[in-house]
Amino acid sequence: MAAIENVFNLSELKEFQKAALNELMKGNDVFLSVKTGAGKSICYQAFHPMWTKKNTDRLCSILVICPLISIMKEQTDYLCRLGFSATYIGKDSKEDDDIRMGDFDFIFSSPEAIVGNADWRAMLLGPAGERVRLLVIDEAHTVLHWGEGDGYDEPFRQWYGKLGELRSLVDCPVLLLTATANRSARKKLQQKFSMKNCHEIVDNPERENIKLFVHKVKASTPLDEVFYFVVQLLQEKKNLCPRIIIFCTSINSCGQIVTMLRLNLHDEIKYVQMYHSKIPESIKDEIKLDLDNPDGNIRVLIATSAAGMGVNFKGVYNVINYGPPKDMDSFVQEFGRAGRDGKTSMALLLFHGKQCKNLDSDMKTYVTNTDQCRRECLLSAYNSKPTSCIKHLCCDVCDKSCDCNNNCSNYQHPFFEFVPSDISSSDSLDSDSLCFADFTI
Repeated sequence: MAAIENVFNLSELKEFQKAALNELMKGNDVFLSVKTGAGKSICYQAFHPMWTKKNTDRLCSILVICPLISIMKEQTDYLCRLGFSATYIGKDSKEDDDIRMGDFDFIFSSPEAIVGNADWRAMLLGPAGERVRLLVIDEAHTVLHWGEGDGYDEPFRQWYGKLGELRSLVDCPVLLLTATANRSARKKLQQKFSMKNCHEIVDNPERENIKLFVHKVKASTPLDEVFYFVVQLLQEKKNLCPRIIIFCTSINSCGQIVTMLRLNLHDEIKYVQMYHSKIPESIKDEIKLDLDNPDGNIRVLIATSAAGMGVNFKGVYNVINYGPPKDMDSFVQEFGRAGRDGKTSMALLLFHGKQCKNLDSDMKTYVTNTDQCRRECLLSAYNSKPTSCIKHLCCDVCDKSCDCNNNCSNYQHPFFEFVPSDISSSDSLDSDSLCFADFTI
């Protein structure tokens, strides 16, 4: 392992990385679920030099399925700087020809490019495919989230749902990577990829530094009242406004919030930006560059889950979900963008009943819960339990019983400082849950 650590400039491989690599080298499938930023990618990056050292007379290619071109660019650039040959399908015709010849150590692709294209499928059945020693599915949760319909809508990216077919085209172990996957999702994914005797490495998804809040508002409440505190913070603090990410369940919701802010702000609107799948790539690149700077110009980002991957959020200590995601994994992924540096942060789920159609059971339990510790409720979906936490730093439920005699109000969400009392709702979900289910990202 020392040689691997030198190649990747690491002081030492983490235990989960060693465990994953050992299983892969034995030819076993691995399901790896650890927190964002923990170092999942090293598990396939380091596999190449380990395999070639053991098999000096054979060539090795690693096929990595990625959801976003931006991630492919980032990974291929990094690997090339380390001295590996790496590219992605569709980059240019010359490199595509070289891929067919089996000339790359790492080949990145979208599901559409390789599963949805007969020529590339045929490539995997030829000599180049025989050199594939590891199949990697990055952001594996998207296989379920994007590749399956819900009975009402078509899949967002249908070829994600067909990725399991790759298992029959290449003869090698499979590595699934994700930051969050509950018990049900892990079982479905392992079945989809025919992962027998799969070695699971699953981390507790708890984020101890993020305080959890949930608040239901009336469906009739205007957006300028729901997000009044955002308007106030921008008007008062301008470029010094604490950075806030607002995740929405649809592009339509993003547009409505941005329109409301335009109507209520003046010059401060320049500190607001929107990110979703329909935004031009050039604008996305500008947004990513700005968010990589904790003191960047963007202070409020309105986004769909499209911003959850390939974006490095810095200086974000307040994430708001306007409407619950369909499943717990998506929720954990999104609010987990707060406090990536370990600083105390806040995650607020704002919703009205009409936004709660077609939720998974774990997500619905979390949304309707009013008396159980929210952290405990959330982690139960992952068969985990929370570590001990100061009550006023844990969640809004535990906050009510805090008796530490500190100034607990310092840890209240700014939403509650400005919210009019008449916009809150105590109605049951079922009373207004029959419409609004646009989850286009």
